[in-house]
Amino acid sequence: MPLSLLLLMLLPAVRAKSDGGFGIYLADSGEEVLSLEHIKAYHSMDHSLELNAKGIEKWNSYNTSTTVPHLAESLYQRDFILKIDTQEICRGKFYSMASSATYDGIVILESLFKLDENQRSIKIDFGYPSGYYSPSQPSDESRVSGELERFFGDKHLLVVDSG
Repeated sequence: MPLSLLLLMLLPAVRAKSDGGFGIYLADSGEEVLSLEHIKAYHSMDHSLELNAKGIEKWNSYNTSTTVPHLAESLYQRDFILKIDTQEICRGKFYSMASSATYDGIVILESLFKLDENQRSIKIDFGYPSGYYSPSQPSDESRVSGELERFFGDKHLLVVDSG
């Protein structure tokens, strides 16, 4: 079999494995924090990402403290970029509900604590504390939410919770 034919056959498989279409990346290094392979579901009501076992393990790998959480040993206040199909959807900071500091931007909570079987979700919020957000564009929240709902709906990972 010619090498070019073999490469053509393998290319879609490689692309499908490495391109999940969704990723959360550290803004300073470009390192992928979470991808589609780490997500069990997206809950549209509270904008939370429910992680699977692999996702919980990956998330917890960023919190290296063995006792009380230490800010320097976590994702806390590090900048992130959320992308869908290589397109930047938003930028924000990893944050924690344990913080008393406010933040006027998009946050991903809970960066200071390890996840487990009982607590499997991280939440995307618009300002911290919740509601403390003055978007540069009034439609930022609905745009980001809409993009996430569309993407995870297409992947059959959207959970539309009732209020």
